Amino acid sequence: MSERTYNVGGVVLPRPFSIQRLGHIGLTQADLEACTDFYVDGLGFRRTDPLIFPGMDKPLAWFTSHGTDHHTLAHIDAMLEADNPHYARGVSVNQISFQVGTLAEVADANKYFSQNNIQTWRYGRDFPGSNWAVYAYDPDGFRVELFYGMEQVGWDRQSKPPQFYLPPDYTPAIPEAAEISEIKQVRSEHPELPAGFRPQEDMPYDFEVGGVRLQRPFAINRVGPVHLFVDDVDLSEAFYTRHIGLVRTEELTWQGHRVCFLRHGTDHHSIGLFPIELRALLGMDKRTRLFSFGVELGSYQQLVDAVAWLKERGVDVVIDLPVELRPGIDYAAFIRDPSGHMTMLYCGMEQIGWDGNPRTLEQRRKVSANWPATLEPLSDTNMTLTRLGPMA
Repeated sequence: MSERTYNVGGVVLPRPFSIQRLGHIGLTQADLEACTDFYVDGLGFRRTDPLIFPGMDKPLAWFTSHGTDHHTLAHIDAMLEADNPHYARGVSVNQISFQVGTLAEVADANKYFSQNNIQTWRYGRDFPGSNWAVYAYDPDGFRVELFYGMEQVGWDRQSKPPQFYLPPDYTPAIPEAAEISEIKQVRSEHPELPAGFRPQEDMPYDFEVGGVRLQRPFAINRVGPVHLFVDDVDLSEAFYTRHIGLVRTEELTWQGHRVCFLRHGTDHHSIGLFPIELRALLGMDKRTRLFSFGVELGSYQQLVDAVAWLKERGVDVVIDLPVELRPGIDYAAFIRDPSGHMTMLYCGMEQIGWDGNPRTLEQRRKVSANWPATLEPLSDTNMTLTRLGPMA
């Protein structure tokens, strides 16, 4: 019996949606303010919105971004996960969020997950951020979000005011009104509409990066691949390939354990699946099942300068994790936040062409323990997506 197929924008697919990009990541934080500060002050993410519930005087979440997307890295207070059994066993990645092409795909994905007995967490409109979304649980309890319509924060660095928010879990009425229609309606009801949130950025702009004065000697291009420790690599791979639409790029065996890397586009991978047994062998924090998530910087020079700058600020930077555990990424540095989450700083990723095949081991750059001053270009150097908008 053949599998069901779906018409997605005129293309026949085995799922009623198609992933366009890895949009953002959410982390559950034991100390919300300290961890948010770690990424804002240390790496240059900026606060775009707090989440403050009625009757409370402090945020239970901070949304941060590096570009025009309302958020690319969200920080969620652990209080909100107090009853989540998955968090209790180390699933501290609150969400891995992929953008799909249309609102209809979000609605159809919600039906698809229900028909395939895949547990979902939420479905509707998220605020802050304005993104329509459905969240599904993978076999380990990681939330995978499919979203559409992320709010864009423009030149004035101000996010939408709360008057634009809809009730939580508002179910879309397909077809839903265009966002410009929402804006016109809200402005008619609130002619004296207050401004949205704007961050304070007090650090001096002392570094020249690519001809622009910045507060740090580097700039973030995007958030990158997510590497997870899972109970069963085969089971997780089956979920992400069959039900999310990722494709296996590469697999390897390390210390007798199978590791698998999955992609959604031309990047070598967006998800890496590692057996939980490797967490102790690699000396990773027992509080989290996150191996690492990536933050891509603008160039190799920025990566080198970031490592030096972070070390000067007293940050513990690790550069000796096994290179074979990040195929497609040559030079990388790792730093750990106060909750134990590991961030991988890198600069570019191997690109997969029309034939769907990665480089062989012999074709890859030989990575030296002593980082060279400069690198020779490869055929896909500088082919990953750059950031949109100005660096500051």
